[in-house]
Amino acid sequence: MPANAVEDRAAMFEVPALKDPHRSGLFSLVLRHAPISRGDLAQRASLDQSTVTRTLRPLIENGYLKETPTAPHGRGRPQRIIEVVPDRHCAVGVKIGPRLITAVVTDLGANVVARAEETETSLDPHKVLTAASGLVARLLDAHPGSREKALGVGIGVGGHVDPEAGVCRYSPILGWHDVEVVGPVAEAVGLPVTVHNDVNALAVAEQLFGNGRSARNFAVATIGPGIGLGLVVEGVPYGGTRGLAGELGHIPLVPDGPVCRCGRRGCLEALAGDAAIAAAAGVDDVGAALDAARTGSGAQAERARRAFAEAGAWVGRGLAIVANLTAPELIVLTGEGAAAYDLLGDSLAAAFEEHVLEGRDFLPRLKVDASDADIWARGAACLAIQQALR
Repeated sequence: MPANAVEDRAAMFEVPALKDPHRSGLFSLVLRHAPISRGDLAQRASLDQSTVTRTLRPLIENGYLKETPTAPHGRGRPQRIIEVVPDRHCAVGVKIGPRLITAVVTDLGANVVARAEETETSLDPHKVLTAASGLVARLLDAHPGSREKALGVGIGVGGHVDPEAGVCRYSPILGWHDVEVVGPVAEAVGLPVTVHNDVNALAVAEQLFGNGRSARNFAVATIGPGIGLGLVVEGVPYGGTRGLAGELGHIPLVPDGPVCRCGRRGCLEALAGDAAIAAAAGVDDVGAALDAARTGSGAQAERARRAFAEAGAWVGRGLAIVANLTAPELIVLTGEGAAAYDLLGDSLAAAFEEHVLEGRDFLPRLKVDASDADIWARGAACLAIQQALR
């Protein structure tokens, strides 16, 4: 599909008048905090209620927002509660990982309404993007009306992603170098497409709908096959120059340490990623390590538990670096590896407390959010929702 056709498609699904920054900002606040009263919305936006009412009227008239009166508490008029109409539009999110591609359709509240996945054993970019495009098309075709309502497609890829160029510059986990992502997928599916680092996508999801809704400065750290970081600074997701910020897994912690898949030595990921845990436990994969640590016995079980504890200590050091460098209001720890927090948590918290300047005072601001199967793709769908609000 020609670039101008994709742009026309994007314009077709813009929320009316959201090019007005005040209206876009208010809609985003409703999306994050609904249900919310006009008064609370005006307070959050530092506007008077009459301005809020006037600014949001086109969105209510066009069915993007709805107002519901509520009974007053004590004397006074009923409050007007504002909510998003979630099924007015939908968004598509895609997580591209090694061997597995996951796609979801969400409503405007990022609630998953449909999902699909496909195994792709090849890491060849053309094959992977063709498979991803086909998965999106089948998912939309299987749910009548979703294609017409789709705001666009968000794609999450692990590694260095340049969102402005629509290119994955380097992904150690996929072995990709300078792969154009947006163009081929947009042409295949006929929808506007945006691509980001997958952890940055999770940070957007946390900001819109999760732990970060009321925070202006927070971090999202992920553990699992890779270790990543997403940052929101002064209310804006921070990607750094060409999207390169947040490579927590490739912070060098041990000179001449184990070789990381990025080719360097002693990276946090090489010390505490899934492969490192499995190797330290003496098993083939992290699933076997989990089974040994939780249900095993004898020397094998002890070795597996020690592997998780050591990994937790390294992650705690890494999170302390994040806290000391960025001083966030909170850090959200998520990803597949968060499901093993019962094995990682004690050593992680101890190392974090030891190395973070705020010590024990920061621990309540470390939030663990065990991942579900669709968390990555749902985060990617939030990219499409966010793009529509710009």
